[in-house]
Amino acid sequence: MKKEVKIIVAVVLAVWFFVMGFEIGSYAEKKKLADSLQHTVAPTVQPTDAPTQPPVNTDTPTQPPVSTDTPTQSTAPSVNAEPSDKSKAEIISDVNKYINQLKGEQNMQAHKTASVYVNVVDCSVPSVIGTINKVISGITDDLAPEESYSFAGGSGSDAGGNPVTPKAVIPPKGKDFSLPEAGVASARAEKQGDNTVYYITLAAENTTIENPVPPYHDSSLGYLDITSLNLPIKVTRGDMHYPGSAITLTVNGSGKVVGLTERVPMSGEGATTVLGQEGTASFEGALEENWTFTY
Repeated sequence: MKKEVKIIVAVVLAVWFFVMGFEIGSYAEKKKLADSLQHTVAPTVQPTDAPTQPPVNTDTPTQPPVSTDTPTQSTAPSVNAEPSDKSKAEIISDVNKYINQLKGEQNMQAHKTASVYVNVVDCSVPSVIGTINKVISGITDDLAPEESYSFAGGSGSDAGGNPVTPKAVIPPKGKDFSLPEAGVASARAEKQGDNTVYYITLAAENTTIENPVPPYHDSSLGYLDITSLNLPIKVTRGDMHYPGSAITLTVNGSGKVVGLTERVPMSGEGATTVLGQEGTASFEGALEENWTFTY
C-alpha cells in the first residue's frame, strides 16, 4: 500500500506539474496557472462602392444604379467585401492585427472566465485512476478564477493589486501575438450583425522534455512547459500533444475587439520519480478562456 501511495503521489504531482506549467513557457515567474487567446488598420479588402457612372449592374437596371457586390448598401460608406470571401492569408493577417491592437489598448474593461479540464486515462496503478481524477478535479476547479480588469492610460491592476497592462494578461502573455500561415490548419470569417467573427484552428504540435516549446502555440496562445517549475519530483518523460487549438475573435463595426475565446485541447504522457518510485500517467485535457471587452 505504501508503494501504491507513493506512485499515486507521483502521478498526481505529475498531472499537477503539467496543469501548473501551462503558459509558464512564456512567463516563467508566474506562481500559478496562467490561464489561457492585430495594428489598428481596418481590414484590407477590395472596395465594394459602385462607380457613379455608367450604371452597369445588369441585376438592377432601374435607378439608382447599385453594385452587384453590395445588394443592401447601408448609408455608411462601404468598407469591405464579405468576411466569408476573405482568403486564409487575409484572415490570419486580420487576427494578428486585431489581437496586437487589443494588447495595445489604452482604455477598456476586460472580463475573463476560464475552465481547466484534466483527466487521467492510464497510470501505473490503474485501480486508483478514479481516485486520482477526483483529486485532480479538486485542484483544477481552483485554477481558473473569473477575473476583471479596468485599464486607463494602458494600465490596470490584477486581483492582487499588482499593476498590469493588456499586453501582460492577454495571451500570449507579455509579448506580441504572432501567428504565421504555416501555423494555421484552417481559418474562416463571417458576419454576425455588425460584428465580424474570425475562426482560427492552429496546426497540431507535439513536444518532449528535450524539445518543450511548440513554436506556434508559444507565439499565439501559450503552452504547457513541463520543465519550468521546481517541484520535488524528477520528471523522466513528458510528451505533450496539441491536436487542434482554436481561436475565435469578434470585432465590432468600429474595428474594436469585443470578444476572444481560446480553447487548447491537449493530451500527454509523463513519468516521474518520487522517493525512488516511478509513476507514469497519460492524460487528456483542455483549457478554455473567454474574454469580453468594453470601451
